[in-house]
Amino acid sequence: MSKERASNFAAAAGLLLAAPVVIVPGSAIIMMIWARWAFYQRHPDYVQHSAPTVSRAISDPFIGEPFAAVILAVACVMALALVPLCNAYLATIRLRTEGNPAARASLRRLMYVFMAVQACGTAGMVVCTQVTFRQDHDIHMVGSYFFFVFQAIAILLSGIVATRLVRLPSREGCPYLRLESTYSRIRRYLAFVTAGFAVFYLVLFVIKGFDLPIPEYDVYNFYTIHEIVTISAYIFHFMLYAPEVFRMTRSLVSTGSWRLEARTMA
Repeated sequence: MSKERASNFAAAAGLLLAAPVVIVPGSAIIMMIWARWAFYQRHPDYVQHSAPTVSRAISDPFIGEPFAAVILAVACVMALALVPLCNAYLATIRLRTEGNPAARASLRRLMYVFMAVQACGTAGMVVCTQVTFRQDHDIHMVGSYFFFVFQAIAILLSGIVATRLVRLPSREGCPYLRLESTYSRIRRYLAFVTAGFAVFYLVLFVIKGFDLPIPEYDVYNFYTIHEIVTISAYIFHFMLYAPEVFRMTRSLVSTGSWRLEARTMA
């Protein structure tokens, strides 16, 4: 195989694996909007007095079953993509903390906490969509709490790790992550914005039951809309890892290694 054909094949493989990181999670955003719209169409009596949350919408099997299938696919894509991504973060930590063992130990601990918290968030996402109000209200709510809380913490931790890495001196060798690239900066800033969305969602969750000078329906409707915004921010943050998956897959196919040498970046 010629060098040009090998390069094209590696790029095609990169696109093949990076595309699901965008398409599959992105479809979950579409499904949330569809779930809300479909519930309005199928349950006009309910929406006369209350706006439906995603949890309420998927309690209808017509809506919940395809929704659960999509979220299960999202969980699988996330689990598969996070293996090379976590490896890339750990390798970048190792490279950028040469001669700084305290920073290396601290960042590695943060990464291990991130991986544990991300696993809890992903598990919660699966549980709260596979078990709806119709099957078991309490288990669904526990899954929802796990998803919202742990996913927000995981995203915040990823932003903290990336920010700390950027402040360390860059090393020649294997730049696993393009920490100074535009999309990496967007992803880093979005991590903190998304955490803010999650905190605001928690505030809305608490105050929606209080007597406020605003009609209760309007408060609850805003709460359910912000729910979709917050989850969409979670998803969009993950989608921004697609360029990294593309680069690492292309490197693996080209060289047989995840190591992203400087020449691979050209």
